[in-house]
Amino acid sequence: MEAPSRRLVAAVLIYLVGIAIVAFASYLFEKQRYLEDIDARLLAAASNLSEILPKDFHDIARSADAISEEQDLHNLELLTSHAKSADMTYIYSYVMVDGQIYFTSCNYTEDDVKRGQVVTYWTGYPEGDQKYFDAMTATEPMYVTAGDRWGLFRTILMPMTSPSGLPYVAAADMDITVIEQALVDDMLYVFGLSLLLAFIVAPLIWAYHKTYSEMNRELRGLNSKLQQDIDQAKILEEELKQATSAAEAASRVKSQFLSNMSHELRTPINGILGVNQLLLDTPLSEEQDEYVNWAGQSALVLLDTVNQILDTAAIEANGLVLHPEPVDTLSLIEEISKMFGSQIGAKRLDLVFHLASDLPATISVDVVRFRQVLINLIANALKFTSVGGVKVTLAWKDNRLTAEVQDSGIGIPPSKQQEIFEIFHQLDTSHSRTHDGSGLGLSIAQKICELMKGELRLQHSDSSGSVFAFSVDVPAVGDEVINRVAISSELHIGYCSLSDFNQQWLEYELGSAHVEPFSSVEEVINKQTEVSHLIVDASLDDEVLIPLAQLSHDIQLSLLLWPGQHVPQVLKNKTKVIRKPLLRSDLRSFFAVKNDRS
Repeated sequence: MEAPSRRLVAAVLIYLVGIAIVAFASYLFEKQRYLEDIDARLLAAASNLSEILPKDFHDIARSADAISEEQDLHNLELLTSHAKSADMTYIYSYVMVDGQIYFTSCNYTEDDVKRGQVVTYWTGYPEGDQKYFDAMTATEPMYVTAGDRWGLFRTILMPMTSPSGLPYVAAADMDITVIEQALVDDMLYVFGLSLLLAFIVAPLIWAYHKTYSEMNRELRGLNSKLQQDIDQAKILEEELKQATSAAEAASRVKSQFLSNMSHELRTPINGILGVNQLLLDTPLSEEQDEYVNWAGQSALVLLDTVNQILDTAAIEANGLVLHPEPVDTLSLIEEISKMFGSQIGAKRLDLVFHLASDLPATISVDVVRFRQVLINLIANALKFTSVGGVKVTLAWKDNRLTAEVQDSGIGIPPSKQQEIFEIFHQLDTSHSRTHDGSGLGLSIAQKICELMKGELRLQHSDSSGSVFAFSVDVPAVGDEVINRVAISSELHIGYCSLSDFNQQWLEYELGSAHVEPFSSVEEVINKQTEVSHLIVDASLDDEVLIPLAQLSHDIQLSLLLWPGQHVPQVLKNKTKVIRKPLLRSDLRSFFAVKNDRS
């Protein structure tokens, strides 16, 4: 072979090898660039998963039946919408139980629906790449390129931890089948085109400079395509920023909606309160007057609930402001106590307030907010209590007011005690739950206590009941304190009650030296000449109370009745009535005792 021929063959071979290398290198470069862009988007999508699903979702989703079909369907739709907005193929999470992977949430695609392979809650994934299993114990996000029954995907596996410390993995997929094929096609296209050019220019090897110029033009085309891809990536980034801005705007709209709706609800409630007050101004029987008062108190509770929604919107916007003013402490406490008359009457519970001897007679406080904290705590305590009652203890020292709300209810499970102050949190979120509520009360109460330079905490909770406590800055106005009721030394009061709450309260308020407890009505009858006043708790059956008709006329009988409860027929006109909840003003009114406080 002559030298020119050998040079021609060598030039062709070098050219072919060079083109193959260039095409393959271009393929690798393009693939790496695409993967970097895809990985960044995958990371953003997977990071958002914990914000989309409920915070405690992965604490609950630990068994096959932990999540209802309705909630799973809701999660499917929610994640599908998010996946479309982020241009993802799949966004999902999974946990590992007994060495097996189970999906806890996922979205679906139209192809999944057509093929009948939509991933629902607790679908297993035994064929997953080993990295899916390794991710459960990893400390950094892991990237995987692998194929399965759904296709070829680029995947991010992000190890995460639930609020209670349980591990799970948040993942996002992007189908790269089309991208991979497109890159291969581009590589083959470049190689084929270059091969065709080689055959064309082979006879014209002497015009090497023209071939070199053609290759430069091809490379410039590739660079232009690369620049277009970069511009497209910038467009996608800008769209993501716009989507984030839209989400923030939606959150602002939600807060505005809550505020507007709450204002709309308050108007008819205030109308009910107004008409109720007009009704109170008309002639009513004692029983009717009591019922109308219940309706008014219930409307006030409903108004407080609506105000909680307003407060939530204000807290989110950092717009909650305190307005302290001087207030009569005892009147405020008794007003709050009366609000729960119908509730304790319906459930046959007791509610008492223990006021420490150092409690100022007048304090400077935001009445609405302070009352809101106490109402929320008492309402929660009564809601979860079916036997016994609730005791509220108030004390004051160095401009610091402390309060404890103790109930004899069902208690709070240890696993839930760290979450009860979260907004919209409810102990029982099932459809069959028996306790209503919005999940706002404790969260708002905690925020109010923080605004008052204090704190609200769960002090204790078990099967015997719960104790919530708070401590806030509340200055005293003046030096006067609320004194306990002072009774005559000649007064001898007996009481008979099955309620520890009422017994403790009476002993504290009247002084144990002036009162004598009785364990039964029979014991009262046997010792009736030894007391001048007798207080009997009507939680005892009517049949048990009938022998009280035998009491001496010299003994003043008083029955503790729940709102709506009637005096037994045989005792009518023979007894005075004290309506629960027990108030210090009742002691002054019914026992003709004197009070040190003017």
